Amino acid sequence: MTERLKYLRLCAWSGPAFLAIFIVFWGILGHNIPPLPADLPAQAIADHYRLNANEVRLGMGMSMSFAVLYMIWGLAIAKVMQYGVEKDNDVLSTIELWGAGLTVVPLLVSSSFWLAGAYRPEGLDDSVLQLFYDLPWLLIDVAYMVTSVQMFALGVAFLKDERAVPLVPKWLCWYGIWVGFMFVAEVLMPFFTSGPFARHGVLNFWIEFFIWFFWIVALSGYVLIAIGRLEAEARGIVVDARAPRLAPAGSVANA
Repeated sequence: MTERLKYLRLCAWSGPAFLAIFIVFWGILGHNIPPLPADLPAQAIADHYRLNANEVRLGMGMSMSFAVLYMIWGLAIAKVMQYGVEKDNDVLSTIELWGAGLTVVPLLVSSSFWLAGAYRPEGLDDSVLQLFYDLPWLLIDVAYMVTSVQMFALGVAFLKDERAVPLVPKWLCWYGIWVGFMFVAEVLMPFFTSGPFARHGVLNFWIEFFIWFFWIVALSGYVLIAIGRLEAEARGIVVDARAPRLAPAGSVANA
């Protein structure tokens, strides 16, 4: 088992690494945190590309280069699910991994559209540049379900953990399932250019994105701890996660 868990910590750290890169390059340099208001005229969107072309090029280029880290993080979660709770039935871990992998697709494609808008904005009409800003937001928001199924699958799997102290706490399982359902509000985004459901709105952006960010951080921490617990269990040691103490396998470790 210990050999099967090799490299998992590195994979688990890909989640926080992805999030840090995503915020810095996609969000800050790419001028997507916060997004430009959807009710801006085409000329304002075009001016944004023309004035910030180099920053957007760098931001989207780095975002596309490192988006794959999210899939690698999803692999670490899938392996913890398989070795820790699923055993012979890997349906949920497979769904989780596919969800993580498919989440990368809208990130890549949408970033490529933002990059295309910044590639030579001086030669494109304002309406074309507006399209290059609207289209990626429609894709990255409305393609939410690929991430939701990841959250649903891992939440259900870890809720089945029969340990006295589960590898992933039940509150975080339910939180992830709730976030996955919350993403349904994204389907309203194409109908609004202002208000809470617009791409820059309180619900659509500030709440939806940041509850996802918190989920990545919290889950990464518990997955890293879970890897250590699984390694200890493979060596015949039961870790009492409620206290810094080890007990031989088969015994009961009390808090």
